[in-house]
Amino acid sequence: MLKQLANWWKRRGGSEKATAEDTPDPAQIAAIEQARAAMRDRPALDGTIRIVEIDDPAIAAQLFRRKFGQEIPQFPRHFVALAGDVCAGYVHYTAWQGDYLCGGLCTDDRVYRALSPLQRAWVRERGGIAEIMMRHAHAALADGATIWGYIGDKQAEAVDRRVGFEKVAEPYLFAIWQKPISAEGKQRRIAEAMKLGPF
Repeated sequence: MLKQLANWWKRRGGSEKATAEDTPDPAQIAAIEQARAAMRDRPALDGTIRIVEIDDPAIAAQLFRRKFGQEIPQFPRHFVALAGDVCAGYVHYTAWQGDYLCGGLCTDDRVYRALSPLQRAWVRERGGIAEIMMRHAHAALADGATIWGYIGDKQAEAVDRRVGFEKVAEPYLFAIWQKPISAEGKQRRIAEAMKLGPF
């Protein structure tokens, strides 16, 4: 079949005459033309998901309310994942004792499903919307010695571990050590973070 298609492609450019043996069926031709149109018309994949830090989280308020049943935090720092102008994800970081508390992570599966197959493949190759968003946010939060997470969901935990979180205390306390800290210093910080409970 590949030979057929290659010969048909040459003939399409006018370089060879058609033969019955080399002519692909109409379904193959239609599939090729459809693939060519998709490649020609697709948006630039690098712009599929953009991560932006925002001061006003209103764009993510509806998503946050749908996921958590409460109003979105109004204090900094807020990061959103945008697909075009639509909010595809949100995550919040609270400054705390020179560290950051990560919480409120949510993504909109409806926005993901509305992406083209090529765009969804691009997102999957990068670990998904949540992973893309956290990697960007953590790079922007390099001034924090530690990023803390309180993670009780197994699916969320798998993503969080990929971006560097490690469990430091039961049942749900995780941390990313962004700056060198002694073992004793880590234990002191863990003890303080455990007093916070869920955040």
